[in-house]
Amino acid sequence: MKKIIDAIRDFLYNITDYGLIIAVVVIMVAVLSWRFNILFDRSVDIDKEAIASLPESTEGTDAADSENSDDSNKEVSDSDNEQESGLIATVTIPNGSLPTKIADILLNSNLIKDKDKFLSRAVELGFDTKLQSGTYEIKVGTSLDDVIKTIAHVN
Repeated sequence: MKKIIDAIRDFLYNITDYGLIIAVVVIMVAVLSWRFNILFDRSVDIDKEAIASLPESTEGTDAADSENSDDSNKEVSDSDNEQESGLIATVTIPNGSLPTKIADILLNSNLIKDKDKFLSRAVELGFDTKLQSGTYEIKVGTSLDDVIKTIAHVN
């Protein structure tokens, strides 16, 4: 009788162990497929040919010339922004947001007009991996580059 009870007990322990192993594997597969789906989102098509055809950066120019041109561009864009709108949008970007999600948030806040253009420009500037979470107050009508630099915390 004791051998039968021991055999039943061993059988139940084995079934419990196998059940736990299967449950852990199923949970891991579910979590990984959920995160990989976000990581490898194919809904965003960045036109690599268009990026390749863009003019080269101005690394070889004189630093004083680039500072002067940047200052004059900022003055022009600031005056344009003041004429367009005095509205300030408060945008909250949650932790772990991918650039596509950030683009959606900015599009819904009327800070950008085209999601694909935002993503392409962020890649072009090299800030696509530097966009950070947080709450930002950005003037409606701010240039695309300034919006990207604000979210990437670049001065």
